[in-house]
Amino acid sequence: MQLKIVRTSGLSILVLLVLVGGEAVLVSIFAGSGPNHVSVPLLEQFSLLRTLWHSNPAAALPLMTQTPVFVIAHQELTDSIQAWGLYFFPFTFVVHLVIAVVAASLLYRTSDHSPRLRWLTVGSAALAFSVSYTRFATCCTGGPRWVLDVALYALAFDPTPALLDWSVAYARTEALFPLMQFATGMAGIACILVAMRKQAMD
Repeated sequence: MQLKIVRTSGLSILVLLVLVGGEAVLVSIFAGSGPNHVSVPLLEQFSLLRTLWHSNPAAALPLMTQTPVFVIAHQELTDSIQAWGLYFFPFTFVVHLVIAVVAASLLYRTSDHSPRLRWLTVGSAALAFSVSYTRFATCCTGGPRWVLDVALYALAFDPTPALLDWSVAYARTEALFPLMQFATGMAGIACILVAMRKQAMD
C-alpha cells in the first residue's frame, strides 16, 4: 500500500512537471523567448499575508487567492522587465495538481492506457487551458489574463495587416470569455470523467 502511494505520488509530480513545463514551452514558442526567471510570490509575501490574516481574514482571503503561487517568466536581462509571464494562482495550481493526481492514478492502475489516454489527454489539456493565465508586456500591461483573452488581444492590436479584423472579433467576443472559460473547464472535466469511467469498467 505504501509502495503504491509512493509510486503514485512520484508519478503525480512527474505529470505535474510535464504539464507545467509543456505550458511554459508553448508560451515560449509563441512569445519567441524562453523562460529565464521563476518567482514564488505567495511564499515571498507569506509573512505579510499571515499578519493580514490574523488582523482581517476577510481582506486577506481575496489577496491570497489573487497572489500567484509561482510565476514562470522571461525577463529582459538589461532592465529586468518582464517580457512575458505564466501565472499559477492558487486555484490554477490546485487544478493542475488534481489533474496530475488523477492522471497518475489512471496511468498507474493498468498497462493498457490507449483507450483512456486519449480522453485523459484531451480533458487535462482543456482543463489546464481553462485555468491558465499569462501576461505579455507587448500587448497588455494591466496584469495576467486568461490565455485565450491575451492571444486574441494581441491579434486585435497587432499593427501587421491581416485578412480578419481581429479588433472587431475581440470586441464582440470579450464579454463571452468567462462563459467560454467555464465551458472549456467543464468539457475538460467531462473528458477526464469519461477516462475514469472507462478505467472503472475494465
